[in-house]
Order: sequence, then structure tokens, then C-alpha cells
Amino acid sequence: MKKYTRQTFLILSTAALIVSCKEDEKPEFDRKAMLTNMASAVIIPAYTTLNSSLGTLYTKATDFTASPNTITLADLRAQYIQTNKNYQRCAMYNFGPAMDYGIKIAFNTFPSDTAKIEANITAGTYTLGAVSNTTAIGFPALDYLLYFGTDTDILTKFTTDPEAANRKTYLTDLVSKMKTEFQPVIDQWNGSYQTTFINADGNDVASSCSYLLNEFVQDIELVKNAKIGIPSGQQTGGATMPTYVEAYYSGLSTTFAYESLLGLETCFTGGSGSGFDDYIRDVESDDVTTSLADNILTQFGVCKTKTDALADPLSTTVNADFASVNDLYLELKKLLVYCKTDMTSMLGILITYQDNDGD
Repeated sequence: MKKYTRQTFLILSTAALIVSCKEDEKPEFDRKAMLTNMASAVIIPAYTTLNSSLGTLYTKATDFTASPNTITLADLRAQYIQTNKNYQRCAMYNFGPAMDYGIKIAFNTFPSDTAKIEANITAGTYTLGAVSNTTAIGFPALDYLLYFGTDTDILTKFTTDPEAANRKTYLTDLVSKMKTEFQPVIDQWNGSYQTTFINADGNDVASSCSYLLNEFVQDIELVKNAKIGIPSGQQTGGATMPTYVEAYYSGLSTTFAYESLLGLETCFTGGSGSGFDDYIRDVESDDVTTSLADNILTQFGVCKTKTDALADPLSTTVNADFASVNDLYLELKKLLVYCKTDMTSMLGILITYQDNDGD
């Protein structure tokens, strides 16, 4: 029989303990798998849908300008609504190629400057990519051109008005700009950027998780402040600002806010694959009673329900039913705190964008 000294026993015991600890050690969350899912199953499909929708929007715009009538106007409006919805679903992916091409600013800076739009139409010459035209392009400008008055008013502007030809050109130039500028964004995602995005799988400020989480949180803040808070007077001492709503002329402000929340929720869950909700559950302690991921998902549900219940146009509702608008604002504020404070702290990812909001 072998005899073990006390020293040998201690060494063997320590070695066994080390092996046991290694066996029990929880593997680190697979961020690369999450990013792979986000790229292939969420972002690229959403971008593909938007890209196709922009192409159809251009076709409908040219059909309308070739023959302005109630039917072509209705077709163009329907495609504008669908394309804007598709944009809302992927607006939060404003990093990489989308940031490089300034898509978010060019597509949806609101409210639009209608005086600038009319001045451009009158002049007949303009540089739509100039900083001075930021509020005269994109979806807000289309919203104005397609909904500023009655059907008769709009058709007159595009047919018998002295500036009808210039107005037609301006309309198609707006859509052409959006279509042309978005194409390289999806091309790069389908090319080398997808690999770049997936391989940057850390959680430092230059990682894809950081870019994704920062834009996710910033877009929640945009819904809370720009889409709901500013029009309802939350940043102006209680003085409502109805004309500052998104999509003022079509009156589809809450429709697009709802679509934005749907897109943000998908960004959080990763659709049917790995997402931030899985990341949170992985890093949480095993004895947590209610997961932060569940709290966030519940709060998304509350915000969607309250947004969907608001009557459009929001420009009227901010005064007619301020209590409901304010209630939505407060629920969005809760969602923002969950994501901007609790979620970022848990995942160890810093907020890198600047804001002046007290959340």
C-alpha cells in the first residue's frame, strides 16, 4: 500500500479543487454568435427589405410625376408609408456604413423646413446633400409634399401650378437620393463589413456590441424625446409643440413611433436567435428573481400598447389627450432607465454618445 505524507495530501487536494473549479466555471457568453445572428438574421434582412422598398418608392414616384392623379397619388402615399415603416425597423443600426453615409440624418431629420423646400422648388437648382438642406430632404420632406393639403391642392401643385415641373423633379430627386445613398450601405453589409462586425466581438468602446447597444439606447431616447417628449412639452416647460411631431402632414406620428419600438424590440431580442436578452440572462446571477431581460421585454410591451392606443394625429392628441401622451412618455422613460443604466452596467458596456437628457 502506498503511503501519502501530509504534504502530498495537501498538494493532491489543492489540485483536485482547482480541477473542480475549472469544471464548474461558467463559459463566457458567446458574443460572436450573437453578432452573427444580428448580422445575418436581423440587420441584413431589414436592410434588404428597406432597399427593395426604396426601389419601389422610386418607381411609384416616377409613375406619379408622369401622370399625377388620385390613383397614382394614393399608390405613392401607400408606398411612402410602407417604406417609412421599413426604415423605422432598422434606424437603430446607425453605425458602420449607415453612419459613414449619414443615413439617419439624411432620411429622417424632423420637423421639415417647408420654407426651404419651397425655396428649392422655386429655384429649380439645389444641392440636396448640403448641410443647409438637411431639413428639406428625406421622409419628412416627402411627408410634406404628399400630404400638405387636400388631394386637389396637391394634384394642382403637381399639374397646373407654374412650378409643377420643378416640384415633380424635386420629388423624384428626393427619392433618388435616398435610393442611391442607401445602396452602398447594404452592399457593404453583404460584403466585407459583415465579417468586420462579427469579428469585433469584445465589449470595449470600439466593439460591435458597444456600437449596437449605444445606438439601441440612443434610439429609445429618440422615441422618448423627439417623437413624444418635445411635441408634448416635456422639454419646453409644459408648452406643447404640435408641429414638431414626426410625420406632421400625414398625421402618422404614432404609427411610425410604434414601428420604431418594434424594431428596437427585435434589436434587443435578436429576433428568434441570440440577442441582448440572452446576454443579460447569461451574466445575471442564478438566484435572480426576475431577469432584467424580462423587465425590459415587459416594458417594451407596455410602451407598444400605450403607443398603439394613442390617436393619430399626435399633433392633435398632445393637447386633446395630454394625460395619455404623458403616460406614454413616463413609460418610455422607465424603458430607457432599464436599458441605459441597468443593462449597460450589467454588461459592462459604456454609453459613449453625448446627451443632455436627465432620463
